[in-house]
Order: sequence, then structure tokens, then C-alpha cells
Amino acid sequence: MNTLATHAREFAQTLALEAAHMIQQAAGQPHDVEFKSAGDWCSALDRSIEEHLKARIAEQYPAHGFLGEESAKSQISDGLLWVIDPIDGSMNFLRGYPQYSVSIALLSDGEPIAACIVDPCRQEVFSAARQQGATLNGKPLQVADTDRLQLAVAATVFPKPRAASLPEYLIQFDRVVSTVSGVRRSGSMALELAYLAAGRVDVFWSHDMGSWDAAAGVLLIREAGGDVLTLDGLVWHASRRIAAATSGLSSAWAALLNPTGG
Repeated sequence: MNTLATHAREFAQTLALEAAHMIQQAAGQPHDVEFKSAGDWCSALDRSIEEHLKARIAEQYPAHGFLGEESAKSQISDGLLWVIDPIDGSMNFLRGYPQYSVSIALLSDGEPIAACIVDPCRQEVFSAARQQGATLNGKPLQVADTDRLQLAVAATVFPKPRAASLPEYLIQFDRVVSTVSGVRRSGSMALELAYLAAGRVDVFWSHDMGSWDAAAGVLLIREAGGDVLTLDGLVWHASRRIAAATSGLSSAWAALLNPTGG
């Protein structure tokens, strides 16, 4: 499995850089846009990149499964499965706000073993393989050593405007913003998770995101020494309440977000 993880990491990086190039080539051009729901945008470019990645994976690993945000019709299953978000932060991309990414991960029986997140705007390549560490542009990553929530920088992704979980999220947001040093929100969950792995933020939480938003970041954080949590007791890819933290903050972070423990 380690050999597969190593090869898959290299392939994921190749694919993510190909996708990032496609995004850069299309930046600033008019795009056909589909408004899937309030706060949820998709362009023809999203679909084009996803189809490109799907075809490339089928050539390299024909026996592997595929799950992409724009064509998702299934859930995480056993076996080997590639989980893709072609443009995480599509609204940002379409508005010219330079905070979006490509996220690619290979899962084995529901757990990520290889991953890559690329930021096309900053030319940053985050990658990881299970039991082989995480890197940023080839340099090892390690989560921050912050051990007090009062010193922590938190990152988040807002729920969609009409999400049923919005009231619960806003209660959590009030507790968080009243406790930590600051809260950041970029609009790309994959980048927020990568930033936690890189030590740029210390804790993270979100509601109602898809497995394609989290898959690569989960492995990056684990391999950089952090913890991935769920507040609803489900496995991460089935959870609607995902959080993450440095190892020194995990318990306090979970208690702040969910003080009743229910």
C-alpha cells in the first residue's frame, strides 16, 4: 500500500498541476455559470476539468473508482476511490477573488492515502502520502505548536445561506470569535485545511461540506501531526460537522464547539 500511496501522490500532484494550468488559462475570461443553489456556483470550466481528471485517472488506474463534486452520484465506498474537487472556491474564481484550489485525493476503504491541493494563484503545492508526511512545494509540513485557544487563529467555511444548520453554526461562531485570537474565512475549504497543516491557522470547523472538500485536507493534517474531528460522531466522509485542530488544541476545540458533548 505504501508503494501505491507514493505513486498516487506523484500522480495526484501531476493532475492537480494540470488542472491548475487549465484554471490559469481560463482566468479572466467569460464563463457559462450554473447557480446550483444559494451560494453554490458551478461553471463549465469546473465540469471540463473534472472530465479531464476523470479520463486521466481512468487511463492510469482503470480499476479505481471516481467521485467528483460536479458529477457526484455516489458516496464513499470500500476499495480504491479518487475524490476530486476541480475548483474548490468556484465563486471566488468566477469573481476574480484569488482564493481557490484544486483538491485531489485517493481513498482506500474510505480513508485517504494520497492527496494533493494546489493553489493556482500562489503556485503552492500541498501534498501528502499516508505514513510519509506532508509537504508544501517539497518542504515538510508540521502543524503549529499552539496550545491555548486564546492564542489560536481559527479558519472556517460558512454554511450556504439557506442551510438548515446555519442557526447552530452562528451559535458556534459567536463562541469561537469571542474566544480565539481571530477567525479567517477564504471560501475554499481545501485551502483552509492545507493552511492548518502548514501551521498558518490552528483550528478549523465547517458544516454541510462534501467529502470532496475535505478528503485531501484530512490526509494533509494527519500527516502534519494534527487531528481531524467530527462533532456528530460520524466518520469524516459521512459527517456534516467536520472540525480539525493541532493535537494540543483538539480537546479544548471540540469542547468549545460542542460544550454539551451531544
